[in-house]
Amino acid sequence: MKRRIVPASPAELLPLQIESIGTNTEQEAIDRPSGYPYFHWLQTLGGEGELIVGGQTWKMTPYTGVLFYPGIPHSYEAKNGAWHSGFITFHGSMAASLVRSFGWGNAERFQLEIGNDRIAELLEEMLTLAEAGGDPSGWQFSSDLYRFLTLLRTEARTDNRPSISKRLERVQVLLDWLETEFADPGIGLAEMASLLSIGERPLNEKFRELFGLTAYAYLIQLRIRKAKEWLPARPDWTVRQIGEAVGFRDASHFVATFRRKEGMTPETYRKLFGTGSVS
Repeated sequence: MKRRIVPASPAELLPLQIESIGTNTEQEAIDRPSGYPYFHWLQTLGGEGELIVGGQTWKMTPYTGVLFYPGIPHSYEAKNGAWHSGFITFHGSMAASLVRSFGWGNAERFQLEIGNDRIAELLEEMLTLAEAGGDPSGWQFSSDLYRFLTLLRTEARTDNRPSISKRLERVQVLLDWLETEFADPGIGLAEMASLLSIGERPLNEKFRELFGLTAYAYLIQLRIRKAKEWLPARPDWTVRQIGEAVGFRDASHFVATFRRKEGMTPETYRKLFGTGSVS
């Protein structure tokens, strides 16, 4: 059975806009020497397919999917029986810049975590809404499509590493601990690494992959974030007291670090919320 819906097109071009969405329990052979005119997501919901793009042949087994840029030549067909597929084609004023910002190539293959059906479930929710004729303005679909793409970014992987969500799970104990112990000025890299029973270098590698900064830099960022919460919320505290409360050993270090990170002093930041300075 084939389900393919083309939702209503709003008068204005939205940031993300679905062109078509559907599923096919018996995917037929497709050959597109000129590609598809819009971004095209294709995933396996059951069975197995084979896809050819850029001289490469990819097996499309369950929990795999591929995202094509517009105009990328490709072909695909079922293998070893029926192939149950799901698809979304989309465009929009921000579609190209958003996909590029995620770092995805012209044809990106995704491996989903076995047993994680969130992406397939969201596709089904969007398809059901489209079949019912819901969201004539297109803004709900635009929002759902953004959520779909961010799920791909966090719940799937495009290389041999686990997904972002799985990698976050491996450091979550440390992240939770830092949320409660950040005010201790004695916290160092060795203590953080010990909590995860790994070396300091692997710890920094994990943090760079996830957050783009070292584990200690993450701690400093956390302290600054807490200071930004407390500066306006605790107007009776001096800047020195705030700095000490979030883990800085002295006020000058706190002020210098805050200025470097935020482009202003803690006192100036506090005044943005209408509270006067406390000496």
